[in-house]
Amino acid sequence: MTDKQDQGQTGEDMAAAFLENKGFKILERNFRAGQSEIDIVTMDKECLVFVEVRLRKNADYGLPEQSMSKAKMNALKRGAESYMRKRSWLGDVRFDFIAIIQKPDLDIEHFQDIFY
Repeated sequence: MTDKQDQGQTGEDMAAAFLENKGFKILERNFRAGQSEIDIVTMDKECLVFVEVRLRKNADYGLPEQSMSKAKMNALKRGAESYMRKRSWLGDVRFDFIAIIQKPDLDIEHFQDIFY
């Protein structure tokens, strides 16, 4: 595993623990469909939530949430559509974003309903 993959895994582990502590139920991690990957699929009460996680060691080159591109949003939507088709999901859905900055102090921010 490369350093970037290790960092991504660390961020996803932190985000999953953060969400579980808030009462979310983790359903799946690293769901893949074609070119799309969804970091975390979870339930928040009766709502299916697709979560993108971004971790930065520090904010020297910008905040994690600034790295969310239109292309990545479209890939998330495609992956979510595939997930819902495979599971015959017809309920509520939302897209969340977890931004993590490790230094100088650990900071985890949860953005809910980032797009439709």
